[in-house]
Amino acid sequence: MNLNKLRILSDLLRINNWTKNVLILFPCFFGKKITNFSLLFEVLIAAGIFCLLSSCVYIINDLVDAPDDRNHPTKRYRPIAAKEIRPLTAIIILCLLLSTTVCLSLLYLSNYAIGLLCVYLAFNLLYSFFLKNILIIDIFSIAIFFEIRLFFGGIISGIALSHWLVLTVFFLASLIALGKRRDDVLLKESSQLNTRATAKYYSVIFLDAMIVITSSLLVFIYIVYSVSDWVVQNFSSNFYLSDIFVILGLSKYLYILFVEKKSGNPIKLLFSDAFLLICLLLWFVSIFYFIYYA
Repeated sequence: MNLNKLRILSDLLRINNWTKNVLILFPCFFGKKITNFSLLFEVLIAAGIFCLLSSCVYIINDLVDAPDDRNHPTKRYRPIAAKEIRPLTAIIILCLLLSTTVCLSLLYLSNYAIGLLCVYLAFNLLYSFFLKNILIIDIFSIAIFFEIRLFFGGIISGIALSHWLVLTVFFLASLIALGKRRDDVLLKESSQLNTRATAKYYSVIFLDAMIVITSSLLVFIYIVYSVSDWVVQNFSSNFYLSDIFVILGLSKYLYILFVEKKSGNPIKLLFSDAFLLICLLLWFVSIFYFIYYA
């Protein structure tokens, strides 16, 4: 297989989006179990299985959205939309991936974990064919996908999720979804291309208001969490210092949204913006120290 075919396969599976599945590790990390290597190994296997399933979902989504993607300035380069790979070939790859996911799940996962994978797949199918065309629901459905990853990690690690963590992830994912919808609306206004059914119902003013509300709630919840009695007793009284990197990173993200008007691909944005990446790394280093060494 030559490099071009590997690139097409990687784009079809959206391997770069596997980084979203790091959320599966969060319960283990915040539960102070990340140094338990036997547990970590189990969580990593489960995360790998989830990555395969998420690639199945991306293929289904690309098959459904191919006609609209061809009108989008960046999504038109996706393999199916760009006709680099035939729909039949994509369906064969989808079946192979899904079969592999089922086999690995039966070998390594509990019934509860398998059940949640089924919920994730069913909800994605519902989203691809129905929910993404419903105003407001299309935005917060994306947040639910992130929450499923978080709960999946909790089931695998056997660690109860903090309500603070659940709320923080929900509002962070909602903020990212709102940014993506804002990008769709700006594209529609500048080029008259309606690449998403709900884009015609939204306005920049409405989305900006929702972004301000959501980002404010995100910061509020994280700050309250960082100074809560539970965090002080179980982690460190200095955990609140990580707030600095959250606020700096969020400020830069909002600058990118409102000033640079670039928010279509959050994963690409994260790894292409040095300031955001540094804030994320400093945040991770600080909380790792406060949780495991302070």
